[in-house]
Amino acid sequence: MSKGEDYGHILSQISDQQVLALEQAALRIPSSTFEEQQLADYLANHMSDIGLDVEMLEVTHPAKPGKKTRQPIGRLKGTGGGPSLMLNGHMDPGVEMSGWTVDPYGAKFEDGWVWGMGAHDDKGGVVAATCAVEAIIRSGVRLKGDVLVCPVVAHKMGGVGTRALVKQGVLTDLAINMEHSANTIANICVGIIMVRIRTKTPDLFFRYSREAKSRYFNAIEQQCEIIRRIGPSLEQIPPGGWMTYIPHPDLPGFPTHTIDTIHKEHYYHPNYTGMSSRECEMTFQVRTVPGQTLDTVKADVIRLLEGIKKDRSNLDYEVTIPASGMDDGWFQDPMEVPRTHPLVVALAEGQRIASNAEPLIGASGRIGNVGDGNILNAAGVPTVQYGPGDIRMYKEWPTPDERVQLKDLVTAAKAVAYATYRLCG
Repeated sequence: MSKGEDYGHILSQISDQQVLALEQAALRIPSSTFEEQQLADYLANHMSDIGLDVEMLEVTHPAKPGKKTRQPIGRLKGTGGGPSLMLNGHMDPGVEMSGWTVDPYGAKFEDGWVWGMGAHDDKGGVVAATCAVEAIIRSGVRLKGDVLVCPVVAHKMGGVGTRALVKQGVLTDLAINMEHSANTIANICVGIIMVRIRTKTPDLFFRYSREAKSRYFNAIEQQCEIIRRIGPSLEQIPPGGWMTYIPHPDLPGFPTHTIDTIHKEHYYHPNYTGMSSRECEMTFQVRTVPGQTLDTVKADVIRLLEGIKKDRSNLDYEVTIPASGMDDGWFQDPMEVPRTHPLVVALAEGQRIASNAEPLIGASGRIGNVGDGNILNAAGVPTVQYGPGDIRMYKEWPTPDERVQLKDLVTAAKAVAYATYRLCG
């Protein structure tokens, strides 16, 4: 067969019924973070049944060494001589909250919509990737490069499952991270870094002297001044402001920050943090743009704090970046793959064929979000984020009543099947 006949035959192997059946099966299996084992086993068996070589990787909880879960790695072995591709998506769904009007594990299908916990975040992406590879196998087309299907655990803890793949050396030449993007191709995504600042009130005896009072700068008020200098949450940090960066046209409105937590103890009340009553701690996150690094963010934060100290010499601070150390799951570099990269070109062509519409390339479907693709890209694997489901239709995200259109799942499966054939065949 010619190449055109090959991929036409591959796409013909993907049906609404096939995709819906696997999506509903996945939705009916609860898979909370670090409780993904049952779904992992189901997907491992399914991948083995369709012809993939499957191994299981055990993953240990980063903060609880006795707690473990597992994730399958399905491999379609190539004949050799072609690039390898990973299809990566997470099994743990979003925040499991009340307020659902349907059974979150019922996998209801009505009027073209599939409802359920993880319908698109990220079970839908895993299902689309699996169905894409199954179509290639059914078609009888042999690829040159290996294809890995990697449903991972604990994305909601900062990509623990994908980090376990990287640590084990399970890497490929290219990757598609099947995150919900409204089937747009996110070749660029922001990064995230958490900053922790602890301030300390100087000693001041109850019957304070004028000298002692002149040195006094309340730890909470120190944090208030820091927040004032940083600016309001969710507003773009203006160019030429306290952060050093070059604005990116595909990431309008970034970088931003959000104040996340402030903790302060009092000696009359129970102690919850272990801090003394003279200390106050704040954490905030920065969503970064390409060009910003750990070192540039550190330098920017220190410069801001030292600027305050010039005006208020009694500022007493300690800063930690990333907030939980270098193993902080929520430290992820921004990612960018050129629009002309073969990965982007192949997936865009697949989306065009599958949807009969022009593909959208850029950050629009993932604006402000990070995914496991950031982790893979930082490990040296060119990665795009792409998948069914559009969180912009909800008033807030995460939310109850998560749902995805079946046609978008099928489109994603066909687009990924085409891209996999072009890249690995």
